[in-house]
Amino acid sequence: MKNKNFLIYFTITTIFFFTLFIIKYINDSRNDYQVISEKILFQQASTLFNNIVTMRKWSSDHGAIYVKAHEGIEPNPYLHDNHTYTKENELLIKINPAWMTRQLSEISNKNENFYFKITSLNPINPSNTPDKFEKTALQDLNKNIDKKFYTNIENNKYNLMGSLKVEPSCLSCHTEQNYKVGDIIGGLRVSVPIDNYIENIEISNSKTNALYFITFFTSIVFIIIITFTISSIYARELNIRKLNKTLEKRVHKRTKELRDANKRLTEISTIDYLTNIPNRRYFFESGSKYFYLAKREKSDLSIICIDIDHFKKINDTYGHNIGDEILKLIASTINTYVRKSDILARMGGEEFTILVNNMNEEKAFVFAEKIRTHIEKLTYENNDIKIKVTISLGISQMKKDDNKLDSIILRADKALYTAKELNRNNTVIN
Repeated sequence: MKNKNFLIYFTITTIFFFTLFIIKYINDSRNDYQVISEKILFQQASTLFNNIVTMRKWSSDHGAIYVKAHEGIEPNPYLHDNHTYTKENELLIKINPAWMTRQLSEISNKNENFYFKITSLNPINPSNTPDKFEKTALQDLNKNIDKKFYTNIENNKYNLMGSLKVEPSCLSCHTEQNYKVGDIIGGLRVSVPIDNYIENIEISNSKTNALYFITFFTSIVFIIIITFTISSIYARELNIRKLNKTLEKRVHKRTKELRDANKRLTEISTIDYLTNIPNRRYFFESGSKYFYLAKREKSDLSIICIDIDHFKKINDTYGHNIGDEILKLIASTINTYVRKSDILARMGGEEFTILVNNMNEEKAFVFAEKIRTHIEKLTYENNDIKIKVTISLGISQMKKDDNKLDSIILRADKALYTAKELNRNNTVIN
């Protein structure tokens, strides 16, 4: 049966990881296709950008160009010397780089759905005021001087913003803006349609989803077939094992009963029945191990002995039932402060002892005082009964000449009695 389960788990695991590999490959292929498609869009947009920039530079280097006035073209109202006349008194309109870009943009947007726009964070022409994308792009390009392009995809358009830097020939039109050669004067936006891109991505996603389904379905079918085959092979072995299973269950049940009984006996012998914390026996058995370990590793170890003040008076006044409730309250309160590496035990009656690891007597004193002041603030309430309780504590630290745990406990116990003689509700170190 173990071999059967191993084969099944191994097969399922193998198919699972192989399926993950295929899915990752499919997903990576889809992502690669999308990246390539976006690179194509970028190449297209950047090529258009460079073409426009080349024409603008040519126009700028030659002081702009002039065209004969005709219907559909007007002088640039934001250009000071925006026209001239020929000898025959014909009107020539000056087309500077910015005006050229606007004319090309209008033509491209009508005929080819391309869009060009010169924009700036400090435009001369209000029409060149940037929209949300253009403003974000220009701020990014101004912040990152070495960056040439900023791109995004929105509203079925691939948008590219390229930075435009001031050339010497640009200063003739932009002197009032205090630009210097090399400054970023603004940017040229190029937007290209992405209908084909979206369609191709949708087809790619559709095919990817189909491949996902086929991969999952195939994997499940393989798992079912292989599992059924392995199960059939081990069917005879299973029938034989069923004959022994009843006996094994009985043995297992009996063993569990014995184990539980032993566990209960151990708990009864080591756990205080009233406070549900370790008892004296457990404290000395485990505490001795901690003691010898601390001796070997030369680490600190301290004992704190605790006694409830005037506990006999509480029993005599309110009865043993109330006294038991107060014992439980004190034990649970102390237990909230005790670390997992320490031992808290009820040594008998109203006496408790704490073994604290890796604490010298000064640190143990601070620790003990936290417990004492916390209990001092407690009030036991039961119907109309309200009882204030205090404790006295004695502390002793393990010394080099200590050969057994009892030596430390004896000193801590003496310190406890000193604390009780000092009007109780005290912590004393010995």
